[in-house]
Amino acid sequence: MSLLRVDDLHFRYPDGTAALTGVTFSLDHGDSLGLVGRNGAGKSTLLLHLNGILHGTGAVRVHDQPVEQWPAGELRATVGLVFEDPADQLFMPTVLDDVCFGPLNAGLSADEARRRALEVLHSVGAADLADRAPHHLSAGQMRRVALAGVLAMEPELLVIDEPVMALDPEGRESVIELLRDLPQAKIIATHDLELVLEVCNRVAILDGGRIQAQGPARDLLADDTLLRNHGLRVPASLRFV
Repeated sequence: MSLLRVDDLHFRYPDGTAALTGVTFSLDHGDSLGLVGRNGAGKSTLLLHLNGILHGTGAVRVHDQPVEQWPAGELRATVGLVFEDPADQLFMPTVLDDVCFGPLNAGLSADEARRRALEVLHSVGAADLADRAPHHLSAGQMRRVALAGVLAMEPELLVIDEPVMALDPEGRESVIELLRDLPQAKIIATHDLELVLEVCNRVAILDGGRIQAQGPARDLLADDTLLRNHGLRVPASLRFV
């Protein structure tokens, strides 16, 4: 049984824009899937379906159960979503408060929530930020804290939108190393194809609201004709070998 299965998913925004037109794929435990495509391909829209924020027609199943049948809190603890802009997830007075928020709402005691929050902050290299105000953090620090808030819920699947956008080279390398070491299954939507090569064993190319190709990351990302047909380019590490 797949951890996640999406079958013939369609979604149209209220203005009539068709964002997804028959998306089908599955993900197993241990998989890391890079979701790539040009701007407007539907990547972020697809991610928002995976833990029930948006609902289209077709089917999205987690552990073979349609997402509509999951209690919202349980689903979002199982499929943890990190938004493209981490500031959208940070709203409490301190970083520690933010990371404690989910576990407290899941019924953990204050002591247990604090213990878990400090543990995940340490795991993402942000333990020294616990008492800081989230809006005073750098972009890279915010991404680590937003990820910690999701990890504190102990999800089985991490869904991450553009994890290295606007980061300097040092911050980018640090986030990639962190993602590579996380044990959870992952879906990472990104324009950074080098990140996909370093973190993901599989890749799916989304264009026109539909998955046009999927398979082993190194094989698909070395296919110049395929990538150019969908607005992408072979990453430099494959182009010059």
